[in-house]
Amino acid sequence: MDKKQDSSQELYDEVKDMMDENKLIELREMLEEYHIMDIYDVLTELEEVDRVKLFEILPLDTAASILEESEVEFFISIVSRLDEKHARSVFDEMSLGDLADMLRELDEDEKEKILDIVSKEDEIELRELLAYVDETSGSTMKKGYVTVNKNLNVAQAIRHIRAEALDADSIYYIYVVDNQQHLVGVLSLRDLFLSRDSALIEDIMVENVKSVGDNDDREEAVKLVSKYNLVAIPVVDDNGSLKGIITVDDILDVMEEEATEDMYKFAGSSEHERDVAENEKSTLREQVFSCVRGRIFWLILTAGLSFITSYVFMNFKDLVTTEHIKLIFFAPLVIAMGGNVSSQSSAVTIINLTNKNKDVDFATILKEVISSIINGIVVSVIVAIVISLFVANRNIALVVSLATLINMVLGATLGTLIPIILEKMESDPSAISSPIVTVIMDIIGMMVYFALISNIFF
Repeated sequence: MDKKQDSSQELYDEVKDMMDENKLIELREMLEEYHIMDIYDVLTELEEVDRVKLFEILPLDTAASILEESEVEFFISIVSRLDEKHARSVFDEMSLGDLADMLRELDEDEKEKILDIVSKEDEIELRELLAYVDETSGSTMKKGYVTVNKNLNVAQAIRHIRAEALDADSIYYIYVVDNQQHLVGVLSLRDLFLSRDSALIEDIMVENVKSVGDNDDREEAVKLVSKYNLVAIPVVDDNGSLKGIITVDDILDVMEEEATEDMYKFAGSSEHERDVAENEKSTLREQVFSCVRGRIFWLILTAGLSFITSYVFMNFKDLVTTEHIKLIFFAPLVIAMGGNVSSQSSAVTIINLTNKNKDVDFATILKEVISSIINGIVVSVIVAIVISLFVANRNIALVVSLATLINMVLGATLGTLIPIILEKMESDPSAISSPIVTVIMDIIGMMVYFALISNIFF
């Protein structure tokens, strides 16, 4: 049982004292009562010599679990100091999917050193996993799954599963294959154990198996797992042969990464800035450079589009005479409302597009437009009342309030349509960042404002 009541500092002090007194056997026995993440926290705080010393006395399965959860810097600091034989024993206990994920973070020399250490069988499977393009289902899948042949009976299948389950990452689902290893069905342990021993697997399996292709984007796996509430999903190649599985914990990791990636894009930055920001060892210089690199393109583009807004303003300067100079004071209000609404609508639409259980259709656009009309009427009425209190000109109040209403409706429409269009074009809907949507609405907002001025006052 985990000793959750002990703080990390207390555990660290206890471990350090026992190591200083060389009570390594007692220390190993004590740590068996703790969760691997508690041990990992202690390891990260220790000096490198003590860190390796403690890691070497851990049971192999515990050591393997810690490496599966560790950061790449920790992984390298440990593995580079381990005896090759010990390292191979730890790697044998690791999930090949998790080990492959770690290897993707290493440079080629470090990667090859690890591949030279693992067993030949594991090396072949690791190279197969590493051959997949990053962020595909194949690059995310694990190899630890259990299959049974459709021609076995229940009793034979259970014996087979008992022999294979030790190396499996998940046995919630048993995948059924034919003699050519094509995925033909799936069954749960519950269905298996409740069936007669003589029943054929082919007769009790579920044939309609939800699966993803090994070269599909990993987001497709997220969609299916979310939609059908699966614990794991099989990955097949173009011929329908089972290549691996993606478990729900991997799906959660993917969802977190994709959500963070989309937020950075929508804010007008990049994945590189996210990676550097999450790296605890990154220097201030690296962080500053990543910020500049990730944001400068969008800032230059925004500045360029803003010049268009200025150009529109300059071309309508003759409309704003001394008599109507107060109209200039309300221009920021008009364009700000349109920009804010467009940002809100685009953000909500992107969320809906990435929501695996929700379809985005004409009803979505209609909802945003109708709600923007209602919100626009409320806001424009308030604007008209406030302006009337301070400006003794009903036409000014009319222009500003009407321009506010129109821009809010146009902002909602534009903010909703752009992500949908990008999705239809098979592009990333979050690629159009919030600053760009806002500055586009600035241009439209100014044109609407001055068009109303020219029609009402002239």
